[in-house]
Amino acid sequence: MSMWKTLATSLSLLAVVGTAHADPITGQGTWESTLRARDINGNAVALGDASTAFFYDTALNITWLADMNYAKTSGYDADGRMDWSTSVTWANTLTIGSFSGWRLPTMVDTGSAGCDLSNSGTDCGYNVQTKDGGTVYSEMAHLFHITLGNLSERDTAGNIRGGSSGTDWGLANTALFQNMQSDVYWSGLGYALVQNAAWNFNNRFGYQGVAFNVNSSYAMAVRSGDVLRDDGNQVPEPQGLVLALTALAGLGVSLRRRRAA
Repeated sequence: MSMWKTLATSLSLLAVVGTAHADPITGQGTWESTLRARDINGNAVALGDASTAFFYDTALNITWLADMNYAKTSGYDADGRMDWSTSVTWANTLTIGSFSGWRLPTMVDTGSAGCDLSNSGTDCGYNVQTKDGGTVYSEMAHLFHITLGNLSERDTAGNIRGGSSGTDWGLANTALFQNMQSDVYWSGLGYALVQNAAWNFNNRFGYQGVAFNVNSSYAMAVRSGDVLRDDGNQVPEPQGLVLALTALAGLGVSLRRRRAA
């Protein structure tokens, strides 16, 4: 497919998206086991805790900002929709609490340079590559498909899932993220074949594509690694603490039985 037709396809999807926020869906995706909640100071808190500011993604080894439209929430932009250059600057200059080093999510331009459009297993289109072993092909696609368990509008054969209503596809699950938009988010990767274009991910259709830099889209911030404070006095992860207490309780029962014998 020509780069102009690729851009036209992406732009046509831009015109019909909206915004939404869904309740967390228990059992869908991996979010309950792979996300770790952190407060504004980088301390571990329980999933669902009101003080959560960040989510450490153990599968990708990155930290997501919990507010997926923080550009609007913070007053940086009126609605959070910005052109690519403004989005990159916003993320790169962001400081939250004492944490800087933020960026837009990234991806890998695989195969031949540019959009290798397909309904499955490439860098562009529906059901794109997410992660294979140690290679992360798309942080946003992994978040959408794997962490949150959402489906693209089209299956791997190119057919619309369950008709046009969107009940079987789209941003059904946002887990515990705040203000996640059922709309287009910028990637931090520029498009190799066109100087003034960049990659993006469409949360409405589960579609990774390309758009001109002057277009307005949303921006989410990520940071490599974990913001967890480790000063020697760190409270254990809530999940780990439960396991530790369970093990200690079992040990106590075993010791009492031995003494009774």
